[in-house]
Amino acid sequence: MTSALPLLAALVLDWSDPRELVRDLADDAIRVRERAAFELHRRGETLRPFLVDALDASVDPEVRARLSTILARLDTDERIRWFGGYNRVCGLAAQLRTDRWYGSGPFRLTIDIMNVGSKDQIFPGIGYWDLETPDQEWRSTGSDAKIVVRKFIGSSGLRRSSWRPVDGAPRRSAYLRPGDVVRYESVVDTKPLADGDYQIHVEYFAPDHVPGAEERLRTNTVRVTVRK
Repeated sequence: MTSALPLLAALVLDWSDPRELVRDLADDAIRVRERAAFELHRRGETLRPFLVDALDASVDPEVRARLSTILARLDTDERIRWFGGYNRVCGLAAQLRTDRWYGSGPFRLTIDIMNVGSKDQIFPGIGYWDLETPDQEWRSTGSDAKIVVRKFIGSSGLRRSSWRPVDGAPRRSAYLRPGDVVRYESVVDTKPLADGDYQIHVEYFAPDHVPGAEERLRTNTVRVTVRK
């Protein structure tokens, strides 16, 4: 009988009128208030217009505070839901954009790292970059991420690996709440590249920096055309 109580409570809440749930936000019992807030958030976007109207109509500070928190969480949920990237690693996702799609370059890259998890966390940061092009791979000791530039069609051939002096900035960590973003920029010089179409993505070396990470955090791929 005891094990059925949580399910019964969930069913009762699921049938509750949203207006009753809003009234419960001001209940004397904190468990009732929290349960009502949880259910209003769980129902999500379907209740957004109602929640906005309820916030405008309410004069109770407790109700207004909880409704504002619910709406803020829905905004966060939406940002996370539509955030791009290639994969998600330990509650992190990475999105890549470029300032141009065609031309002689250089191409400026913008990399956004978002906390797409449900808890606050610290992103260790990016300071130094490696660069992999169709015929060359430039590496730095202690780099945190790699920019990969590949020919859109056809084999890129063998790449020669070279070490270069470290150029970048000290890696700084960022405290991210769910939905928060930290932004980085880098530039790809197209002088060594032949004319043609290229695909670019960024790989963050998450296993080296993020506890529990088993794979690299990779951005989406952008396509650029080099014409000189």
